[in-house]
Amino acid sequence: MTEKLNSNNNFDQIYNETEKTYRPRNKQLLERFRSETGKQITQPYLSDPSEQFSLRLRHTTKPDGNVKLEATLKSAGEIVTDGKSRTEYPGGITQERFDYYAASTLPTVRKRRVSPLDAIDIDFFESGDVHVESEDPLAWNRFLDHSDLHTDEFEDVTGLVPDNELLAHINYRRDHGGRSAFTPYRPFDTDIALESILPYAKSSIQLSRTAIPIIRVYGRSGSGKSHYLDILREKLATHGVDSAVLSTDDYNRGIKALTEINGGNHPTDFDTSEVYDLDAARTDLLHLLDGSVIQKRTIDYATSEPVFIGELAPPQHSGVLFVEGIWARHSKFDLADLTFDVGTPIATSIGQRITRDLVARPEFADPSSNLQYYLEHAEPAYRST
Repeated sequence: MTEKLNSNNNFDQIYNETEKTYRPRNKQLLERFRSETGKQITQPYLSDPSEQFSLRLRHTTKPDGNVKLEATLKSAGEIVTDGKSRTEYPGGITQERFDYYAASTLPTVRKRRVSPLDAIDIDFFESGDVHVESEDPLAWNRFLDHSDLHTDEFEDVTGLVPDNELLAHINYRRDHGGRSAFTPYRPFDTDIALESILPYAKSSIQLSRTAIPIIRVYGRSGSGKSHYLDILREKLATHGVDSAVLSTDDYNRGIKALTEINGGNHPTDFDTSEVYDLDAARTDLLHLLDGSVIQKRTIDYATSEPVFIGELAPPQHSGVLFVEGIWARHSKFDLADLTFDVGTPIATSIGQRITRDLVARPEFADPSSNLQYYLEHAEPAYRST
């Protein structure tokens, strides 16, 4: 049995942008700027407006014909005096990966951008809309004075009109008969999961393979698997159900072994199944099912090598054994009685992963590099099976 479980979490703001959006009361007002030197922008989205984060890719063709590719993760933000304030994490993306994601039809906006002054961007959308984005009140006033325009000729529509992400989804639904690009995700509900698990724990469902119920929990990196598993275990305990967790993430082979596997070259991809000793994880799982105590593993992030940190005992009578991790979905663990896919969307997962790294491993945290790594390696690895 497989259920889609989705999660939600707050995002700590680190890098901030604040901007206002203005719309000319007459679309022809800014037409004279259209002929100025500008950039052609194609902007597909990998996020749904129901998320607290937006994730966009951007293909920009500059006036000289050169192309710039980038990805940006943004929080939902809030409206403040100076405009809409939100976190913005930029990151790079290769042409290969841009094409990889764009191969599936994504919600997209296309526009021509003219920047007559610093901190002022005029966007001429393919749909016919025209917006002016200002990152600085002083720049806005300079633009008005320099262009012989008046503030009364514009509406301040900051937070009042669809942003680029929502426009992209509106365009998508219009072009696809009202169908949405992504299914709006519902929050993770541990009560639903609990109702599914309890019959197995209470032996009201006949187990087909083992004496101990095996519950598998997997999802993207940053999806919140471990967090929600902690909540589930607490709720199970209130019902008198003991539990133990075998995490496939703890079976990271370590940098020395991975370098050897990689022909002596330092590895660059740490999210493929080969990174983890899944055979050892399955062997330990079988030992736990036999009632044996195993040595608990983890990865020491200071050395990037595996270490043993004590023992892991099987759950007591009427307990359940969780197999958790990105690669818990591997066929080696198909003996599970019940499977939960924590289907947190990619944008939210990236936001949570960046936040986790900033809190747990601040000395190694680099949000922009993390965003690029996730798009270049982690997400393709997750989609590969």
